[in-house]
Amino acid sequence: MAVKFGKGMGVAAIALVLGLSACQPAQDAPATEVSIPTDYAFVHEVTDLPADPAITYGQLENGLRYAVRANQTPPNVASVRMAFNMGSLGEADDQRGLAHFIEHMAFNGSTEVPEGEMVPLLERYGLQFGPDTNAFTGYETVGYQLDLPDAGDEALETALFLMRQTASELLLDPEAIDRERGVILSEERVRNTPIRRWNNALWRFRLPGTLIPDRDAIGTTEVIETAQRERFVDYYENFYTPERGMIVVVGDVDPQAAVARIEARFADWQGIENPRPDPDLGPVSDDRPISAGYFYDPEIYTIFTVDAVRPHTPVLDSVASRFDNNLANIGNAILGRRFATLTSSGTSPLIQASANHATDFGLADRATVLAIARPERWEEGVAVVEQELRRALEHGFTQAELNEQIANLHTALRDGAEQAGTRQTSSLSDQIWSNWRADQVLTTPQSMLERFEATLDEVTPEAVSAAFRAHWDGAEPLLFLATSVEMDNPQGRLIETWQASAEVAVEAPEDQGELSFAYTDFGPAGTIASREEVEDLGLVRLRFENGVAVTFKPTTFEDRAVRVRLDFGRGELEPRAVPAVDIISGSVFTAAGLGEHSADDLGRVLAGRNSGYSFNVGDDSFSFNTRTTPGDLRIQMDLLTAFVSDPGWRQEGLDQFRALIPEIRRNAYSTPGGVMSAEVSRLIRSGDDRYGLPDPEQVAGVDMAAIEAYLSPALERAPIEVTIVGDVSEAALIEALAPTLGALPARAESWPTYDEARNIVFPEAVTEPVVLRHNGPANQARANVYWPTFDNSDVARSRAMSLLNAVFDLKLTERLREAEGLTYSASNAASESDVYPDYGYLYVGADVQIDTVDQAYTAINELAADLAGGAISEDELLRARRPLLEQIENAMESNGAWMSWLSQSWSDPERLDRIRTLRADYEAVTQEQLVDLAATYLSPERSWRVTILPRDAE
Repeated sequence: MAVKFGKGMGVAAIALVLGLSACQPAQDAPATEVSIPTDYAFVHEVTDLPADPAITYGQLENGLRYAVRANQTPPNVASVRMAFNMGSLGEADDQRGLAHFIEHMAFNGSTEVPEGEMVPLLERYGLQFGPDTNAFTGYETVGYQLDLPDAGDEALETALFLMRQTASELLLDPEAIDRERGVILSEERVRNTPIRRWNNALWRFRLPGTLIPDRDAIGTTEVIETAQRERFVDYYENFYTPERGMIVVVGDVDPQAAVARIEARFADWQGIENPRPDPDLGPVSDDRPISAGYFYDPEIYTIFTVDAVRPHTPVLDSVASRFDNNLANIGNAILGRRFATLTSSGTSPLIQASANHATDFGLADRATVLAIARPERWEEGVAVVEQELRRALEHGFTQAELNEQIANLHTALRDGAEQAGTRQTSSLSDQIWSNWRADQVLTTPQSMLERFEATLDEVTPEAVSAAFRAHWDGAEPLLFLATSVEMDNPQGRLIETWQASAEVAVEAPEDQGELSFAYTDFGPAGTIASREEVEDLGLVRLRFENGVAVTFKPTTFEDRAVRVRLDFGRGELEPRAVPAVDIISGSVFTAAGLGEHSADDLGRVLAGRNSGYSFNVGDDSFSFNTRTTPGDLRIQMDLLTAFVSDPGWRQEGLDQFRALIPEIRRNAYSTPGGVMSAEVSRLIRSGDDRYGLPDPEQVAGVDMAAIEAYLSPALERAPIEVTIVGDVSEAALIEALAPTLGALPARAESWPTYDEARNIVFPEAVTEPVVLRHNGPANQARANVYWPTFDNSDVARSRAMSLLNAVFDLKLTERLREAEGLTYSASNAASESDVYPDYGYLYVGADVQIDTVDQAYTAINELAADLAGGAISEDELLRARRPLLEQIENAMESNGAWMSWLSQSWSDPERLDRIRTLRADYEAVTQEQLVDLAATYLSPERSWRVTILPRDAE
């Protein structure tokens, strides 16, 4: 269950804050006020946009909306959703947090499902709590999600039964409410991050005098701790009403039969008479003067936003409004591209920046630039934002800039149309309800492409510039700075900096023209030296004369989609001249570009092409991972071959990393979870500095020459293994590989195994936990237990341990969350290395209050002792095993799963046998095996524990 903090920019990960889509909701476009119909169930009834004909829409007499769609990706599964068009905004002051709290209570008893029975019931059908059984609360929506691994009649009927119970039959028992308070408070602690605090402060600045700043979905601790049942019932009865709800069923189902089931289950649902209407959210000023806001937090990124905010003008979702909206979005993308060019130098005061526009809560229309700046150079960063925004407003955009964005958008729409037949069921179900909530028509990808192509002649630099300006003109800038820097008179300094920058003249951008890709000829095409088929797995195995080895699995799981992975060298095992060069190389290598193209240039060169590059330094290989289409497979292989044969080694790649790493480090130490990533990953490997977050001295000690020396031997000579999974023919595959990787000089026949580097050991057991410190709130702590186990050399044993971990997960949820209310979500994992001999562990951890750390350790140890003592019931084994088997079944129809299974299978042929035994191994595990594993490995005296406490705590 999750709380969505904010809307648009209010997310927890800054990468997502900046990863703004080029296709925002159509109703975001400004327009003159027009008469818009309001009496409709779905907006496609009153607009010129055609709804997807594969979706059956309807509305029951009681007002409940529904939508059903048949879909076979993956086969034999279904997704069921229930959404309500009200969230935390419907709360009274003494109900703040109850919309989210009620979402939790849906799993804690209804008239026909006793408390504690809903999740086990679903687990017996193969649903895993969290991934398959979840719910969410936002400002404007509450929703429930069930992903059924079996789309049979019984499972679907059970899912609809549970949704019906949730809709009107929750008991909201006072004792159950009291038991859940600790879970909600734990979630509040976990989500109390610098980004959330910034997000709330930003809304208070953007929309003062409205309800928004005081309706963060998690609520207040006072209400969570003290609210009585009648306040829950009040919200539940007023906002869980049929006319506010929608049921969605998508999957391998008969739509007519699904509609009949919905009607039979929900037709008798009647809400209370005269439920409360939508709340008055408050006013938005249309003449607010230039204003500045400031948020200080010692752990926050330095985030600068400039907004143009005005009262919302309703716009009907239509062909015309979507066209206008897309013009403005193209302008946003071009401005974001300009920022990317500046930040790619590594010397800019900005680290990242982007532009977007949105409608907030049906209340305000907003245009925004959001930038991450270096803290010590925030004033320069503000000036860069002001001048680049003004450059766009005054001088508009060039044809070359427009061509790049049109090419990218055209490719995305074309791919969407070509791949529409294999869209995932869960994604489609979420699209349906979210489009309803946004009052948008869910059209087909093909119709989107056709509308775009029909209007290409109208997409001109002048039209895009005008649409972009329309979102900014007539509103004074609202400037907001969040930073870790304390300062005097920050608001005054911010306005002064902005206005001083506005006095600097800006010139029109130069039209840089077109660039062409320099890497299309690597010499004579290579020839195939060997070919074999692995019939039972549906594989083709090729080896080129130069030694490049290929594993290929043709599939139709994703229409016109091809996944590519390239492995070479030994990754973390390779010799390092200086510490942390391995960690830093993973971030720097591709950012340094190619010999003939900087990373920034590659964005222009490859515009409109389905090609990419994600580089990783793994435990035992360097790898590129990406996905493309059959039509762009050749240029994808050109690109990867260029990185192998002619990397750029540009200093700007390292400079970008050095600018970003202090912000990453600051944020990491702001929460217990961040400290886990930064430090514990190293400590559980006895301090091995190939893991964890490099310290400032290590970062300063790595230069580009060290990175080049570390990577070059493997790039130049190591055997290359390519894994390709997807919708492409063998002939097309060879046609793309032979003149690229196949044309490289001969690779080494073997590569060192670096046995001396395979020396990771688990730390010695401790009698008292190791203590680490975080810089976040004083009530956040984390208790963690690790038990050393074994490596992955015996795959059946590892799978048994994975099943034991799944049973442990059930018990952790029941004890730490449901029974004792210690934590929102306990974490656990089983990890067995296939690189480091004898290394593996089983891990359990929980975010808790500082005064319940010992209680958490006691509970964890008692659960481990119960497992070792044989306390594993047949029902628990079923509930743990069934979801795993269902996940395997679905994975067999997944390109991503096959890529994971097949990669590096030339260097480790046993990986193929592991696929063959996957299901049988899990089916064969017995209760006795699990008890034996627990008795052997889960004793307290073998464990290594680490407690993460606030910096100033005792």
